Amino acid sequence: MYQPAYQQPHKPAVDYVKTVVSDLMLSIAVVVSLLLVMVGSWLIGLMDTEGGVNAGQVVKSLGMFILTVALLLGAIVRTDMEKWVRTAMIVSAAFLIAVVGFWFENLNFM
Repeated sequence: MYQPAYQQPHKPAVDYVKTVVSDLMLSIAVVVSLLLVMVGSWLIGLMDTEGGVNAGQVVKSLGMFILTVALLLGAIVRTDMEKWVRTAMIVSAAFLIAVVGFWFENLNFM
């Protein structure tokens, strides 16, 4: 008698994303972004030309962007974490956006 081939049940898409947003990947993203923020702050403080200050602000803004995306993505996707940890990640990302922001309004590109 004919039997249909066994098909494994499909995993939801969020299970594939959870492997990308593992603890190791989140910690790497946070460390790299904090390093970019630190290097950007150094460039802002050490450069005396306007171009050097702008370069430092761009690097710092990139670090802030990566940091807030890592915090928000980790809090939204990682449902296996404790709810207060996820809440703290969302609050800290919102605080960074509100207080520090991604971009500086005094950048001069030309």
